[in-house]
Amino acid sequence: MEIQKLNWAGVKLTSHNKTILIDAVEDFSYYKPVLGDAVENLIEFSDHVQADYILFTHMHLDHFDKGVIRKCLKKDGKLIIYAGLEPIVRKLVPDVEMIVLDLDETFTENNITFKPVFAMDGVGEIQSSWIVDDGDTKIFHGGDTIWHNQFWKLGKENPNIDYAFLPVNGVVVNFEIIGLEYSPVPASLNLKEAFAAAHLLHARKLVPIHYGLFAHEKCYIPQVFDEQDLKNISEEVGQEYLILKDGAMLVES
Repeated sequence: MEIQKLNWAGVKLTSHNKTILIDAVEDFSYYKPVLGDAVENLIEFSDHVQADYILFTHMHLDHFDKGVIRKCLKKDGKLIIYAGLEPIVRKLVPDVEMIVLDLDETFTENNITFKPVFAMDGVGEIQSSWIVDDGDTKIFHGGDTIWHNQFWKLGKENPNIDYAFLPVNGVVVNFEIIGLEYSPVPASLNLKEAFAAAHLLHARKLVPIHYGLFAHEKCYIPQVFDEQDLKNISEEVGQEYLILKDGAMLVES
């Protein structure tokens, strides 16, 4: 399996001559107020990536990009979605082939298995995590899940996870302008929670995602950390990690 880190939480997988996109977003213009100049430094991939399968964890626009689906999904490609999101997705992209899965249900094609599993959204919307397994490499993608009590269960029921892609920015949000009252409790995993979750998943390595791009002093306040924090928590929890910068590639034989 070949793995490429895309913008923010996005990942591109290549296996068995098939291309898979997870939470692949190119258009962040909606979030420009909390991106600032960072919106000008994002990876543009839709002109040259043709995907056989596209997955996403939930409908927030930093994880779901309708334009990417339109441009990148092959004519015979499949949008693989968690059943809880089906009614919304069919309204937005009604003319693409969809594989609809309940939690813990699997779909296998071209020797690649896809499985949505439990996740918990930070503001109460519908979300799943995804497990993708090509027989040699198994990855877990956690979108922007918060801490929940199912990581133990997921680790027991899904052995041999190689890479757990988990959010680490532990962001505190204040979206009162759209009707969400302020809460000091983070709306995604923070760094220590992500290491602990990867450990409970028995993942060979944590790959941090969902950090370093968004920040706003009033409405989107992420946890700040550095390389030493990563090393310290890795040693404390007993969990290895791998940093993949946007655009970087990882090839698993």
